[in-house]
Amino acid sequence: MPSAGHTSAGETCLQACVRETKEELGIDTKEDDYVFLKSWLNQKGWELAQVYLLYCDVKESEMTLQESEVECVKWIDFDEFKKLIYSDKFCNHAKEYKDWVVKTLKDM
Repeated sequence: MPSAGHTSAGETCLQACVRETKEELGIDTKEDDYVFLKSWLNQKGWELAQVYLLYCDVKESEMTLQESEVECVKWIDFDEFKKLIYSDKFCNHAKEYKDWVVKTLKDM
């Protein structure tokens, strides 16, 4: 979940994915690189989110992080990810959303 953002006026969600990934991680992508997973209503922020998965083979050293948006990037295994997503160090999302993310990634 290293890249997230909002669409600009007139921009599609996929265009925002490409833009935010470039801005936050310094990675060049194209719309076809993303796989739509789900729409999600974030009731805490009253936002309708679309969740996409990006498959890419990029080393951490090839990324240029936007320091104001991304604290760090680290490749981790699934068990470490599960611990992280439920910890207080992860974004403040509802437990139902976190459960869905874990199940979705496990099933892939």
